[in-house]
Amino acid sequence: MKKVLSVVVVGVVVLLLLSAFSPRKRGLKPGNMAPEVALADTTLLSTGVSDGRYTLLNFWASYDASSRIANICYDEAVSTLGSTRVRYIAVSYDRYAELFDAITKRDGLSMANQYYDRAGNHSPLYKHYRLQNGFASYLIAPDGTIVAQNPDLPTLAKILGE
Repeated sequence: MKKVLSVVVVGVVVLLLLSAFSPRKRGLKPGNMAPEVALADTTLLSTGVSDGRYTLLNFWASYDASSRIANICYDEAVSTLGSTRVRYIAVSYDRYAELFDAITKRDGLSMANQYYDRAGNHSPLYKHYRLQNGFASYLIAPDGTIVAQNPDLPTLAKILGE
């Protein structure tokens, strides 16, 4: 009886350890097709499938320092690279629209590229891009395929310079 009990205990411990270290789905990966980008207020954002340009899609919030810094860097990089090869779409998940407005002005961001998702973490866009595990950025090819996740600026310049 003790042997059976110890085998069961060891089995449970092994299962717990395996489940604790199993990878969780975190964002989308290069090679995946990008989900449609639509906000809760029905504003549709094209991911560039129809006009032949790449799309750099960035999700951010003012309370997440790394995503906010990435937003500033991407905004500047895209304006430097020009709009003939890439369009920039940044979606904010700040808790309040007033905060979003204040931060975009303070950071000197182009309002033509910045969007606020009023539905927050309840929006389908938030769920489709699996943002509950952290904000991310995606470079999307004209055919809708994700080319890079969280690309750094040299990678972005290299891909778009082809």
